[in-house]
Amino acid sequence: MRLTYFTLIFCLLLVTSACREGEVENYFITKENHETDIENWYNNRISSLKSDNGWLNLVGLYWFENESNRLGKGENVELEVKDDFFPESFGTFGVLGNQVYFKPDINGIKIGAEEITEKVLVFDPDNNFSPTITFGTYRMSVLQRSDLVGLRLRNVESGLIKDFQGIDRFPVNMEWRFEARFIPYEPAKEIPISNVLGQTYPALAVGKVSFGYQGRVYSLDALEEGDQLFLIFADGTSSAETYGGGRYLYTQKADENGIVILDFNKAFNPPCVFTPFATCPLPPRQNILELAIEAGEKNWGK
Repeated sequence: MRLTYFTLIFCLLLVTSACREGEVENYFITKENHETDIENWYNNRISSLKSDNGWLNLVGLYWFENESNRLGKGENVELEVKDDFFPESFGTFGVLGNQVYFKPDINGIKIGAEEITEKVLVFDPDNNFSPTITFGTYRMSVLQRSDLVGLRLRNVESGLIKDFQGIDRFPVNMEWRFEARFIPYEPAKEIPISNVLGQTYPALAVGKVSFGYQGRVYSLDALEEGDQLFLIFADGTSSAETYGGGRYLYTQKADENGIVILDFNKAFNPPCVFTPFATCPLPPRQNILELAIEAGEKNWGK
């Protein structure tokens, strides 16, 4: 009986130990696998920047200041496009309440596969409606930033895409990969976020991500985007090796143990680094770290 009892205790301890080791290994990654993971992430990042919805093809951002806003490269237009290949008079964007309508001046303008021949609705925020208007290599859509409503213009054959050579980065270093603790805010906490337009708007922080480095604990307020957490931060490298307006970082949401893998090797530049036609949010005061995070993307074009 005694042998059976001690055998049972030993087996339970062995199983428990194995389970704990398995939990630890869920967070562990080899140096080689980590480097592969970061390189795959970087390649996807570059592909995204160069895609039709990426940031490298933006060629214009125009805010509607009138009820009627004509777009073109010619004279007597409210929205002037500085592009020799763009039509003299493209069409008119009319603002009616919180909706925007478009009436074309030329043929060949489409939404999806359907050509636009008359005035159509192109923006309705109440129904999350903002289709892409296409003409040749040009793409455009209406956007809203707080009280500003305007038009974002793209050229999918932008010279910036052709000339883009990638982004300088700090060397990949596992020292900047943390098993961080997610501390939820219950309920979510409203925090002010400012953007490069000078606007400030409320955003919901669902919690904070806390990590330790060299004997000190740091925390970042986290926003929620789908199944991920979104971190906007600045650090001791900002305005030096990295962009002065901070950097961004996505992580998966916390697991059942409240752990978030926080890998600053995946810290990336806001779109404002690549184009003046973006409306980037800036780090909130509490997300400005007294720590130089020498990981992730460096400033571009500097």
